Amino acid sequence: MRRAALALVLTVVAVVLLARYDTEPPVTLNPESALRPVATPRALARPREAPPAAAGTRTAVGPARVTPFSVIQVQATVSRDGRLVGVETVALSGDGPHTEALNARAEPILREEALRAGSADVDVVSGATSTSEIWIESLRGAIRRARRG
Repeated sequence: MRRAALALVLTVVAVVLLARYDTEPPVTLNPESALRPVATPRALARPREAPPAAAGTRTAVGPARVTPFSVIQVQATVSRDGRLVGVETVALSGDGPHTEALNARAEPILREEALRAGSADVDVVSGATSTSEIWIESLRGAIRRARRG
């Protein structure tokens, strides 16, 4: 009887300890993350001056978009009729070599497709969905601002 009581007590203690066990992984900060609170990417440290626009065009910088992996900001130049005629990525950073490689591969494809379409209505680059989505968001914001003048 004593053994049964001891086994029961040990079982209850084990169950209580297991129920309280924290299964969440510890939160760690990547020192190379784009979201470091102390370091601001140079392109975001101060507003960027738009270069002189060609006659009949307007240029504006879109909002900076931040994810856990990247900081992206795009500048757009639109013609009088609102068509996109110029695109420049003014901020593009990644939190590590893998993200930087994805960004570097996706950015020229996105820029070329946007210029070809004359708008921000382009598909995401396969394998760089997050980068593509925030790049396109920033471009849409830049186009809206440029159209408003």
